[in-house]
Amino acid sequence: MLSTDNNEMAIVWLAAFGSSYVIYKAVSGYLAVSSTLHTLRGPDSPSWLLGNAHVTRAYRNRTLEDWMREYGSVFAIHSFFGTKALLVSDTKAASFVLNHPNEFPKPKNLVNAARNTFGDGLLTAEGFEHKRQRKVINPAFSVAAMRDITPIVMQVAHELRDVWKQQLSTSTSFSEGIQQQEIDVVSWFSKTALDMIGLAGFGYKFNAIHDSSNELAKAFYDLTKNFSIITLMGLLTTFFPVLRYLPTASNKANNGSMAVMKRVGSQMVSDKKAEAERLGEGSEVPGKDLLSILIRANMKENGAEKLDDETLLGEISTFLLAGHETTATAMSWGLYWLAKAPSLQSKLREEVLAVPNDSPSMDELNSLPYLNNVVKELLRLTPPIPTGRRIAALDTVIPLAQSVIDKNGKEINEIFVRRGEDIMIHTFASNTTPDIWGPDAFEFRPERFDKLPEAVSEVPSMYGNLSTFLAGPKGCIGFRVALLEIKAMLFALIRAFEFDIDPMLEITGKFVIALKPSVKGQEEKGAYLPLRISLYQR
Repeated sequence: MLSTDNNEMAIVWLAAFGSSYVIYKAVSGYLAVSSTLHTLRGPDSPSWLLGNAHVTRAYRNRTLEDWMREYGSVFAIHSFFGTKALLVSDTKAASFVLNHPNEFPKPKNLVNAARNTFGDGLLTAEGFEHKRQRKVINPAFSVAAMRDITPIVMQVAHELRDVWKQQLSTSTSFSEGIQQQEIDVVSWFSKTALDMIGLAGFGYKFNAIHDSSNELAKAFYDLTKNFSIITLMGLLTTFFPVLRYLPTASNKANNGSMAVMKRVGSQMVSDKKAEAERLGEGSEVPGKDLLSILIRANMKENGAEKLDDETLLGEISTFLLAGHETTATAMSWGLYWLAKAPSLQSKLREEVLAVPNDSPSMDELNSLPYLNNVVKELLRLTPPIPTGRRIAALDTVIPLAQSVIDKNGKEINEIFVRRGEDIMIHTFASNTTPDIWGPDAFEFRPERFDKLPEAVSEVPSMYGNLSTFLAGPKGCIGFRVALLEIKAMLFALIRAFEFDIDPMLEITGKFVIALKPSVKGQEEKGAYLPLRISLYQR
């Protein structure tokens, strides 16, 4: 008899074969007669099932850089099941797509996958519903709200600093007479980011830095660790949601985790509303966390503008997902870059040590020019989400800033796309195009932000002339939270420690929701970045 795991894989492979064949017949027939993407140049496909996905979601993949040089800022790539997609780093094309969200919504299969896992929230909303939710949510991400949560964020950063100091004090490893400890910053920042978003986002204490037994933390980790379409089951499930209802071990585990998140989230919302009722009619929900601000704003809305409790639950999941994975990933890459460049690390340390206190305000953090440059540069070179996918809702023409040459040798200044065609805004490519950023575009050089090339102003952006947070009406609403948390973490840790990395390690990326660091040759460890730390000797 087959084991449970073998049964699960048998079901998956049967579903893969049957469904893939059906899709292949339908899609190949359609593309043969209608797709204008076939006139664009682009790379060959190494896999009918996954296409070029392994390249478009890879860290610093030289192949992608070669493609940009060969084909230009817009070209055709192979997507899933033999289909094609338009890869875009052209500034005018990207801006056009991102500023017309109704004409270029997110692909339904990805939206449904996110909805089935995390519920209805801003992440899955489109059209009027997205506009309605964003209007209510905006106050929670205002500059004033960021000022209020800065002490909470700094407190969590100091907790991690103190835990590392304690671990270092018991280390038996020495380098030139100085105690040293190797730590995996990916796992630690995952815990820290969860604590930050828990307290600053919901007034909820995960205590993940000190204890891994919190049920909500465990449920969230279980849901996210395998939430990737670059796996057979994940890929098939995004196209065929019915697979979520198969009696597999992974589906049962996901359903259990979702039930925990819904139960605890419902309790959070109920508690905050009950507190307002306890204080009396006309009172506001107390608290400076983002959820309290959101509920206060929601209570002021009337009729169709008000968010129901189910949507509020979806916002909690969205806050968790967006506020945790991307921020933790960016923190990891930040220390990676600084560990590789001791002189830049020293320059940053000199600046942050000049601040007379351990707990700066948001305005004080924002007034540190080199810290801000470092954060911009790490987000430029290692955007946690390297691509933003959209789909054409109707036949339309996308203008180009730079012309490209098609397969027939013809120069084209615009791209005609048909309804249903896939468009991939490549943030890494936009952030590293040498024609925009200069010949050193692939180097980590924070000083570049002191004087940027004029062409950079054309990059569609929410912050710092970077495409990292995308742009337009559906650009990342939480970018200020991410910036605050990254700055606070670097401020606290660079003041206390020196960071080093084994020069023999080759760091690559592993994509699970975000593009996280991993070590080549140690893939079995998953997302993993070992750095050596020592106390800074003043």
